[in-house]
Amino acid sequence: MRLLWVPHAPLGSGRSRTEHLVERLARKHEVSVLSFRSHRRKEIWHYFVDLFTHRTKWNGLYREVAMWRFPKLPGLNERIFRRILRRELDDRNYDAVILTPAAYMIGQPDFAELKGKCAVVCDYLDGGHWATEAEVTGFERSFVTSADAVLCVSRGLQQQAIALNPASHYVPNGVERARYENYRLSRSTAECKIDLGITPETYVVSIIGMTCSPHLYFVDAITELARKGRNIVLLLVGETNLRNTIEGRMRGQASAVRLIGPVPYAKILTYFMASDLGLYAVDDIPYFHLATPLKIFEYGAMHKLTLVAPRLQEVTAMKLPFVRFCEANAEALAASIEQIMDERPETAFALPEQYDWDFLAGQTESIIASAIEGRRTGRDGSVASSS
Repeated sequence: MRLLWVPHAPLGSGRSRTEHLVERLARKHEVSVLSFRSHRRKEIWHYFVDLFTHRTKWNGLYREVAMWRFPKLPGLNERIFRRILRRELDDRNYDAVILTPAAYMIGQPDFAELKGKCAVVCDYLDGGHWATEAEVTGFERSFVTSADAVLCVSRGLQQQAIALNPASHYVPNGVERARYENYRLSRSTAECKIDLGITPETYVVSIIGMTCSPHLYFVDAITELARKGRNIVLLLVGETNLRNTIEGRMRGQASAVRLIGPVPYAKILTYFMASDLGLYAVDDIPYFHLATPLKIFEYGAMHKLTLVAPRLQEVTAMKLPFVRFCEANAEALAASIEQIMDERPETAFALPEQYDWDFLAGQTESIIASAIEGRRTGRDGSVASSS
């Protein structure tokens, strides 16, 4: 198959779902990925530098197709996006284009034009609740209804999508199970703590990836436990625009909260292994209830207990043995963390194969192939075993 993938975020901004899937598909198929960039507000001049430096290239596994974009100029971004899609489809005769609903970043494609040239697959990996958030989720429907097949990251999103498109399949996020397991067997938690300058006796709670509530109730929970005399530290790993706010919330307990910042993917396993408890602390809103968080699987692959706040519908439905829940406020979180610290529960389990990226890439390959075949024969892209 010859595939063009349009991701929801810039390449290289973290090991995303897109990168995990396309790297595996590219081992067997010819894959190109649209490459656009996003810069910090203080570095807006980089967008103009991109005009001279950002070019289409081969990264050793797949083509990165350069696209220029500009903040606050959505109309221009959409015109550039559509022009590049048209050029690529005319030049390379793709069998399918895989799109994520990222209209806020690069605009929407001309679906009628696309479907006249190849199969269209929607990777529905982010979404709100269509009934309660109709004004901000309308663009999602256009992607779902226009696709020959839809890859849904959660059962909740699949339930929404299948009402409009019967070729909607459940393909959750996953993890490189073997990579995490090999690292877990080669390094101890104590060794990894020492590598990070933490004493082995310190109880380490971490948020890796910095998907979190902007209300920062998790910072309040940790600082309160530290004030009580608990030997605890919170590692916050990854890029975040909340740094200044977090620093202002430490309330005299700066040693209990460590803002690590971005960490290269090759070194991130040390932080997972050093953790005694993984934390996914977000808000009680539809977006998080409909998501399948990558980080939860990564903690699980490293055999780490994970505390999720609030009780998210999608995560609850997975019935993962290493996940516990509490309410999304500082008092409930602090009480739950303290209880886990005192119990020190065992976390001996195996993450199911269905959440391994190799397995998920095989699922994705089958769905895309069916959509391509369905377009040729006039059928829809349904794959009975994938739904």
